[in-house]
Amino acid sequence: MTRRGFTLIETLIGVALAGVIAGAGAMVTTSLAATVRLAATSRTLVQTMRETRAQALAEGTALEIAFDVATSAWSVRALDGTIRRAEIMPSPVRFAALPASARIRFESTGVAANGTVVLASTSSAQRSIVVNQRGRVRLG
Repeated sequence: MTRRGFTLIETLIGVALAGVIAGAGAMVTTSLAATVRLAATSRTLVQTMRETRAQALAEGTALEIAFDVATSAWSVRALDGTIRRAEIMPSPVRFAALPASARIRFESTGVAANGTVVLASTSSAQRSIVVNQRGRVRLG
């Protein structure tokens, strides 16, 4: 008599192995998603800072980027308090470190005070954004 198919025990072992592999994949996917959100948010903030500097130069007026830790958001403001742009960061991304004033101000000449903004996610990944005295912004 020839045997065809799988026994019940073989099938259960196969299903258990598939479950373990799927569970490990889900954990990696969650961590990967947080890392991708952190990278995208960092690039968006760097671009916003560069655009704000360019606007300050073009308009001949000082502009600042204010950071709000409580709401995990930043906003671009004129000196009279007018909000020109506001953005909230995605859920796992948060501010890990900010300048003491919680803002970076770009003067009409493009210069700024030195400042470093550090973003972090639920994983141990962090991204630093550094602004030097000339107003140059780089992702570190």
